[in-house]
Amino acid sequence: MLDGAWPLLGHMAEMYRQFPALCERGTRAHGPLFWIQGGPGARQLMYTDPAALSILKNPSVSTSFYTEGFSALLGNTLLAFDGDEHRRVRQPMTPPFTPQRVRASDVIAIVTDSVQKRIERWCGLEAFDVVDEVREMALEIIFRVVGVPVTHLDDWRKQYNRHLLAGIPSSGRIRGPIHWYAMRARNWIDGQLGKIVDDLRRTQQTSTLVGAIANGAAEDGKLLDRELVIANLRLLAFAGHETTASSIAWSLLHFASSTRFQQRAMAEVAGVNDIGALATDASRFTFAESMFREALRMYPAIHSVIRRVTAPIEVEAGVIPKGTLLNVPFVHLLRDPVRFPSPGRFDPDRWKERPRPGTIETAMFGGGPHFCLGYHIAIAEGTLFNLLLARVLRQKKLELLRTDGGPVPKPIYLPLMHPPRGITLRLVPSRSLGEAHALADQ
Repeated sequence: MLDGAWPLLGHMAEMYRQFPALCERGTRAHGPLFWIQGGPGARQLMYTDPAALSILKNPSVSTSFYTEGFSALLGNTLLAFDGDEHRRVRQPMTPPFTPQRVRASDVIAIVTDSVQKRIERWCGLEAFDVVDEVREMALEIIFRVVGVPVTHLDDWRKQYNRHLLAGIPSSGRIRGPIHWYAMRARNWIDGQLGKIVDDLRRTQQTSTLVGAIANGAAEDGKLLDRELVIANLRLLAFAGHETTASSIAWSLLHFASSTRFQQRAMAEVAGVNDIGALATDASRFTFAESMFREALRMYPAIHSVIRRVTAPIEVEAGVIPKGTLLNVPFVHLLRDPVRFPSPGRFDPDRWKERPRPGTIETAMFGGGPHFCLGYHIAIAEGTLFNLLLARVLRQKKLELLRTDGGPVPKPIYLPLMHPPRGITLRLVPSRSLGEAHALADQ
């Protein structure tokens, strides 16, 4: 057991502000396997070696325990299933998320429209809050992808924020007013999603992402159960905006801290007419994508995942016993100095080759059978945001600055990694436009 745990709270204070330091401290003291106390009754075994990623593919680990304390949020979703049942539910949902299908769907057009309007709004503000604005933008995007009419977005935001209170753990024996408040919001969301699914199935529409999900057939040719489609669309809304919003916010903060980054981004969009095609071009690696991937590396919103071990697992250091809650800290693996020299430095140029899902470079999207379905959508959305921002900066001769001129802040790690609230940026007339044009002409 790692030292420094507080009574009752355990290591939560260190996990909240200094999670990577906790991983490093434990590894130096005990090697890659050591115990931490993540709060009352939350004893976890940390595994800080890259070999931990292979355990995510092991059939003797399970995610279904997440629904024990978060049933209102995660019940009946892909995270609630393992093994054959997980494959049965996931198989008909997978095809719409391939790169080719994403490019051909409505996703790129929705992201482009929402991002352009949001950045134009920022141009008219004296300053804007990074976390709040990006979160609202990402939420709008995912709601529109799901099929919510623009005129109904305010109602969805209100109900969704109430539903997020289901992230407060509750057991089957203790159901307080917050749980019931969150469940009431979930029932409203599920009712609206049910109408969307029914309409898509009635029209057999498959050209949009959600249409393809709703009408996806399993191996036996039957449509997925309606309730499962609804639950996983709800999960898509949660996973599809919280994590992407965090990474876009970090990209923004690093853009604001570096005139050079802004110049390179503006040079990249010079003379480009089809920003969407550039964002999804698999034949080249744009600076915009490098910025987003570096934000994902340094600040993975899902900084670690926990699996319950359902049968003893042999590893190099010994045997992980059945029943163990195993914590795989992505944020530690993504700062491995062997694979990422000077890991504490934000360096987009370290992204020279496109990573393949399942490697450490994509660890922030999980691993094994639960690798994130929305991987390609997230990369496209983050890259497209950076490209559209660069185009506005270039066209309007603006630059992005911190209102207080301070350095890039340190992250908060719980419940998901995100920047501190209250940090504001502003768009001002550019003082170095000539350099950007010179780069574009090279």
